[in-house]
Amino acid sequence: MERIAARPEPSGKLSPWRAILGFGAVSLAADMVYEGARSVTGPLLAHLGASAVLVGVVTGVGEAAALVLRLVFGRAADRSSRDWPMTSSGYGLTAVSVPLLAITPAIGVAGLAVACTLILAERTGKAVRSPAKSTLLAHVATGVGLGRAFGVHKALDQTGAFAGPLLVAGLVALTGAIWPAMATLAVPGAAAMIILAWLRRRVGEPADHAPAPQHHTPGARRAALPRTFWLLAASSGAATTGLVTFGVISFHLSREQVVPLAAIPIVYAAGMATEAIAA
Repeated sequence: MERIAARPEPSGKLSPWRAILGFGAVSLAADMVYEGARSVTGPLLAHLGASAVLVGVVTGVGEAAALVLRLVFGRAADRSSRDWPMTSSGYGLTAVSVPLLAITPAIGVAGLAVACTLILAERTGKAVRSPAKSTLLAHVATGVGLGRAFGVHKALDQTGAFAGPLLVAGLVALTGAIWPAMATLAVPGAAAMIILAWLRRRVGEPADHAPAPQHHTPGARRAALPRTFWLLAASSGAATTGLVTFGVISFHLSREQVVPLAAIPIVYAAGMATEAIAA
């Protein structure tokens, strides 16, 4: 009690719902960035000289990295308790990698290799931040209901996933090129980083909140994951086995001129809108 009296809680500390909405705003802005880019990944790589096979490999490996590497970075988050730095670095990778795609058409033969590297870097950023961000969100949501909190957060997240492709579609229609849209996505990327920095100051560390899922402490024995978890993981993996990345779909939409270039992000946005409503 003496320690608490000596260092009182800041009067400006956010309430749980304001913190949840803050995390949702970060995800909304960040989703505008990377989902906006993903809506035209196929046509961008095609313009740089990629084949359908290369587009499939790069986007497929990218999605695998965004999901499988969470095993690595989730464990690291538990062991290090560095949730804020990992969340910030993951969002930072996205905020930097996507706008840099704007330069790839201007650097000649190296453009394709650079674009592939940036796409993989952005997906790796997703893996870096997701476990740590979910831990932070679980802490601030303690007492208000994890299901409701994650539902609201996901709805805001998907709103950004819908708005980003629409922004890209408008810029492509206006300019006739993809690179100006990639450059413009630096704006929501910067907004995500600014909101995140503000949120860190106002929310504080997870230890400042009521008990929530705890980090692994060195030397402590961890409980095994239950059988139901592994069954759910296996069913989720089986359900996604036959999915094709939108990078491949957009590549063919562009190459076969099924729809105009500016309409391709709108096709992607329609899918994201459906997911936002479901969330």
